[in-house]
Amino acid sequence: MATNYTTKIALKVDGIVSKQLELPSITSSTTNCFKVHMQMVECLATCAVTLGTTEIPLRPFDLILIQQIDQLIFKATDQPVEIRIFDEWLQIPNPLNMMLVGDNPLIHDLMNAVDSQQNQYIVFRHLETKIVHEYLNIIATLEKYSPDKFLTFQRESLLGLLYTELSRKHHQKVSKTDSFFPQGPIRYAGPDAQAGAIFTYLTQHINDVTLVSAATHFGYQQNYFSRLCRKLFKQSFSKLKTTLRMEMASRMLSLSNKNIDEISNELGYKNLTSFYSHFRNERGRTPRQFREDYQQHIYHP
Repeated sequence: MATNYTTKIALKVDGIVSKQLELPSITSSTTNCFKVHMQMVECLATCAVTLGTTEIPLRPFDLILIQQIDQLIFKATDQPVEIRIFDEWLQIPNPLNMMLVGDNPLIHDLMNAVDSQQNQYIVFRHLETKIVHEYLNIIATLEKYSPDKFLTFQRESLLGLLYTELSRKHHQKVSKTDSFFPQGPIRYAGPDAQAGAIFTYLTQHINDVTLVSAATHFGYQQNYFSRLCRKLFKQSFSKLKTTLRMEMASRMLSLSNKNIDEISNELGYKNLTSFYSHFRNERGRTPRQFREDYQQHIYHP
């Protein structure tokens, strides 16, 4: 694997303002290898980020692995935004050697999706051990020196170790509700890639998605798709839809000023009573109490 050095950007954004970054595009593939732009965004202070059209909250040490994105917009919450952005141009085997990414098919599929123009990224959370953070610290240190073959080897090795750490217990680290996975055919994809693609589709169509419409989109019969959801998510399609709605509701209650009626409507609920009932059952409190508790935590930690 060969790595081309590019610029690392460290940003601090003061106040409740946004910072917009135009990101580079992907290069084309060749017969034996392809050169792919992978960008890593590490959050160092609590903030919100808009990736494409989706706004998500970030906590310190959360990391976003990006293969393709139109733009990033950061918004401060309780303190100035502080992030680190690493651009990595990787020349890797075509097809991608699984040894590079361990047994994580999500990263594998993300790196292999070089021809797509869709937004594609994976959000990693629960990185409190700071192993990834320390790898990035060393990579940042290497950038202070003029590259030679020894530094290049060290940098490639560190990137391999970093991807290995992201792959370790990745089921606990990957945020499927926040990530935007490659949307190619999933029939022969691994279970993680299938789950990610289904999550992405449901998130985009949460207002009116049904078992029939989702099954049709992925080219399955209704009964088979229902069984696939139970296999992948250990719950029924209906329960999966409710779980995802509650995750999205929690995000909107935390990060937006939308009123509860508006949130309920956006999530496809026909009446506010059903929304309140589902939210209380899932979160143990009403949407209003959830919002008040979150604001109390943010401003009075």
